[in-house]
Amino acid sequence: MGPIAVAGHLAKFLPGHPVVRTGGSEAIPAISAAPWGSASILLISWAYAAMMGGEGLTRATKIAILNANYIAERLEQHYPVVYRGAKGRVAHECIVDLRPLKKSAGIEAEDVAKRLMDYGFHAPTMSFPIPGTLMIEPTESEGRAEIDRFCEAMIAIRREIAEIESGTQPRGDNLLENAPHTAEMLLTDEWKRPYARDRAAFPLPWIRAHKFWPPVARLNNVVGDRQFACSCPPIEAYT
Repeated sequence: MGPIAVAGHLAKFLPGHPVVRTGGSEAIPAISAAPWGSASILLISWAYAAMMGGEGLTRATKIAILNANYIAERLEQHYPVVYRGAKGRVAHECIVDLRPLKKSAGIEAEDVAKRLMDYGFHAPTMSFPIPGTLMIEPTESEGRAEIDRFCEAMIAIRREIAEIESGTQPRGDNLLENAPHTAEMLLTDEWKRPYARDRAAFPLPWIRAHKFWPPVARLNNVVGDRQFACSCPPIEAYT
């Protein structure tokens, strides 16, 4: 979607292409099928802007900013909100600071992200632009009911963290650090966790009617990244 700039000492390593001459004198192999990226991705932005028009884009922007500020106000008593403007407002994104929780409860941003899955939410952007934060961008497409549902989940998770801070739940073996909870985990004959199964699966009443069951439990992301394995059938299977 545009030029990629690098510092001068890296220019010679810019990626090459087998068909079109491009890249630096010591170019790394191609990183895209098209020599300068895929221009077709621009059609998505163009179509959105064309269909919305100036008036629609202005209204969408206002609603996105309103939604982000609504979330910031609802969560502010439970999580610090960073990057507020001179009047205390945020832009189209609300960044909640989870860094203090590491000291008070041993909880990382990843633990909150994983626990959100038990509440039926894919986590917002994690640790960007600040490590240890969640950047929430509700956009203009989310309605009030869905935003309230998300805020209720975040507030409930903060109450769970407070239990760890007070010692009611132990560090290292609690609702957040064991999240997400799969059906397989919860349906075993023996349950040795220091909290009830129903708290793990149905932390809020409305989740019973709209339960998302995470298919996979907590993974070691670092090990997974370093020991990449393809799950595809072997090439012999296609002969």
